[in-house]
Amino acid sequence: MKVNFVLKGENNPTNIICRFKPTQENDFTRATGIWVMREDWNDKKQQVKLKASTQNKDLINSKLHGLEKVILDKWTADTLNKENISKEWLKNVIDAYFGRATNSETHKIYFVDWVEKFIEDCPKRLHKGEPIAPRTIQHYKTTLYKLQDFEKHKKVKLRFEKIDLNFYRDFVDYCRTIENLGNNTIGGYITNFKMWCKNIELEGLPINPQYKHSEFMVLSNKTKDTYLNENEIDSVYNFDFEDSERLDNVRDLFIIGLRTGLRVSDFLYLKEISIEKGFIEIETAKTGAIVVIPLHPQVRAIIQKRHGQLPYTISEQKFNLYIKEVCKKVGITEEIEGARMNPDTKRKETGVYPKYELISSHTCRRSFATNLYGKLPNMTIMAITGHGTEAVFLKYIKITKKEHAETLKRFWANEQENQGLTTVLRAVK
Repeated sequence: MKVNFVLKGENNPTNIICRFKPTQENDFTRATGIWVMREDWNDKKQQVKLKASTQNKDLINSKLHGLEKVILDKWTADTLNKENISKEWLKNVIDAYFGRATNSETHKIYFVDWVEKFIEDCPKRLHKGEPIAPRTIQHYKTTLYKLQDFEKHKKVKLRFEKIDLNFYRDFVDYCRTIENLGNNTIGGYITNFKMWCKNIELEGLPINPQYKHSEFMVLSNKTKDTYLNENEIDSVYNFDFEDSERLDNVRDLFIIGLRTGLRVSDFLYLKEISIEKGFIEIETAKTGAIVVIPLHPQVRAIIQKRHGQLPYTISEQKFNLYIKEVCKKVGITEEIEGARMNPDTKRKETGVYPKYELISSHTCRRSFATNLYGKLPNMTIMAITGHGTEAVFLKYIKITKKEHAETLKRFWANEQENQGLTTVLRAVK
């Protein structure tokens, strides 16, 4: 049993051939993919001449000696395991040694190929014991498409070892300057990158450890989403839209969203609400979590007004457009700081705008959580909203510093009243 390295044919330069003869009956050959000039090759020593003009001659000789050892070690192990030793076997050993991927194993070397396989396997994967939601899979696909666009732009195919800080900086720069994306969108992509790298590492594949570096961070901007307080919600509920069936319908949908804390993907598509039961029980579209929500008196009144029927469904796009019109008519026109979508750039821009222009479907869920915050235990509110962690839940709370101060002021006033205290002032001499 021996491994030989030989040159064949008359071409110059020529490909070094690996010949492996494990038995008298078996004799396999395969090109190594290393090219040398014929005059630089030592047939007797089966290596590049030490005085040869070939570049990287020491590296080539080292690689050939290493390959010989790998072939012999692999043959010993695979023979004991009764693996089929063939020409294809030799090809796979050589390709693996030099880090070349076979068609069936590119996902073990290239980042995008691994991600494609990960997404393909998502229907069979579990997250915290539950199937991965379709919306989550769609976000994975969106990240993949952006990664593929980046590869095309850079004219590269990313191997695992290239997912380093240089890649991170190049990708962030590409998203900002070429794609004109904001930090929150880029941060969503980076979150997926880090999760994928962790899974690659768990599979025992050689991912670059720099994905754990503090500079390989998830970017984000503090959101400036607004919310409606209780008085504003009551104003929307009590406003007379009798002259517009369209606005009356969307106002009722808006109130249902504001008083249930459901995502727009859930409350717009409710099939029915039973007044007799007094609760809404629904499996949420995004996470698949089951939430049970008591009927708010305003929701109950809307169902009664409509003789047991829900407002008719409209698209999310129309809902976002019409609720701005509703809030403008109600008089929610105070100018506040926020982020509004620029129709030309399709990006959110921070500035000072009339409040009704900043209202969107997200306002419903944020208002629900914010208005109950501090009045009920956080875990109780989270059970209704379906938030998995308190950290994520607290991101929905949009109380301003002034409102926090007003809450403390009322607390002190109530405490003083309960204790029967009076303020005694003395003149300063």
